[in-house]
Amino acid sequence: MTKPTTLAWMTCAVLAVHSGAHAQNAGTGPADRASPKRPIEITPYVLVGSPSASGVGTAVRWPVGARFGVELETELKRAEVTAVNVALSLVYDLPAIGLATPYVAAGIGLERYGTVYYRSAGAPLLGSDTGLTLNAGGGLRMPVTDRWGVRSDARWLHDSARDAPDQWRIYNGATVGVGGKR
Repeated sequence: MTKPTTLAWMTCAVLAVHSGAHAQNAGTGPADRASPKRPIEITPYVLVGSPSASGVGTAVRWPVGARFGVELETELKRAEVTAVNVALSLVYDLPAIGLATPYVAAGIGLERYGTVYYRSAGAPLLGSDTGLTLNAGGGLRMPVTDRWGVRSDARWLHDSARDAPDQWRIYNGATVGVGGKR
């Protein structure tokens, strides 16, 4: 499948899940009772994915409204080049399904990556570059207590730099709520 086709299918799937969730009764889950004084969520995580998308990171999410949040992510990835990457995303919570809160997210960031350059004679050279990255995806947050929970997130990353590959990554982490109320 081409990249635009894949993105179109992902968008259709998210809209189908979202419209089905709206058919449920209002006020059925914890996300529907969200208050403006929700806690800031800090999620350290481990990520795996395409060859250049493995490492560790931390996401910090600030609530902006009942369902919206702004999230800052930093990741340490080790592939051809060890690099710290950063992204800023908007996160929208879908209606809760039991205790679980599904969400969709999209953002922009900076990512450092490596490229191998082959020479006709001698060892290959390794170059590095930094590119603007777009991300889109979503995940699921599940509270364990009123202050911590678990979270899984899947994202597609598209790097605008020449020679940079598109990537998929999945992360799992433990979320701690700081300040506010859940």
